[in-house]
Amino acid sequence: MRFYLSGGITSTSKYEARRAALEKKYEKYLLLKQTPNLLRYQELAVQVATPRRQSGLSKKEWGAMKLELAGLRKSADVLDFFKLQKSSGNFSEITRWELLFEDTFGGEALDKSKWVTHPSPIGSGLKTLYTPSNENHLYTDSGNLAVSNQSLKILLKRERASGVGFNGKVGFTPIAREYTSGIVNTAQSYTQQYGRVEAKICFSKPEKGLYHSMWLGAGKMLPHVNVLRVGAEVEFSVFAEQKDGGQLRYVETWKRSLLRQNTHYIVAIEWSKERMTWKINGVELFSAPNIVDEPVYIAFSSGVTGSPKLAVPATLEVCWVKAYRHRA
Repeated sequence: MRFYLSGGITSTSKYEARRAALEKKYEKYLLLKQTPNLLRYQELAVQVATPRRQSGLSKKEWGAMKLELAGLRKSADVLDFFKLQKSSGNFSEITRWELLFEDTFGGEALDKSKWVTHPSPIGSGLKTLYTPSNENHLYTDSGNLAVSNQSLKILLKRERASGVGFNGKVGFTPIAREYTSGIVNTAQSYTQQYGRVEAKICFSKPEKGLYHSMWLGAGKMLPHVNVLRVGAEVEFSVFAEQKDGGQLRYVETWKRSLLRQNTHYIVAIEWSKERMTWKINGVELFSAPNIVDEPVYIAFSSGVTGSPKLAVPATLEVCWVKAYRHRA
């Protein structure tokens, strides 16, 4: 299902400001719920709802209680609470999610308790630093990854390198490549089934034959979910293996002009047992039936396909990543 944009994607700064304002209102709403004025107002409101004769109060006591209630209704705490309560439906974007995983890439090194710097183990669990044989780069676990200024950078470079490739039919074989790149994933520390995963990212020099990707995987080649894959086009997609060995896929592509290089975006996917939905800066761009019903890890990588002559280096920057589940 394609969503045609009438006004484009909201700028990241405006989207973040709107989210921050909503979170601030929600925090104030929670504080107001516990103020003495509101608690007393709610107590009196329950009592006034009961007929005086059933309350056991005298007319004088009843009048004093109603007078106190009227005064509390005009207090700043109570007025602010009911003003926020009218828009409390907007708080569902906060209250329906529980944060389970987060990394803001503080410090000067990658947190190895959260991330591994090689593709997830294949089959028997072999932790070989390999690269898919059909790609024209070689993953490394050092020179193509950098953490600084509260962000992770994956650097794709033009340099000759030799290493290990993996092909589903022949297994691991030696390969030589013209480019090097990096990959990080949470396969050994964190997986999730259903919920929401989002990240603030920025990329440079996407073009034909070069891609930057935020994706989800499950320890095999499939299922594979591209939360965002950007190169010559912008792609949102999900691939899964069928019981008969075939492949089920949903792919949506947009022109690369949808997103600008060297510009930050907040990319997210939300999925339930029934459906997957892709968003950028809160704008829904693609939705498809869910075909992934197993826990998946979070991954980021850049790479080269085909044999292009690329103007590298190119960079994928990740400022933060968060994962949530639906609150019970």
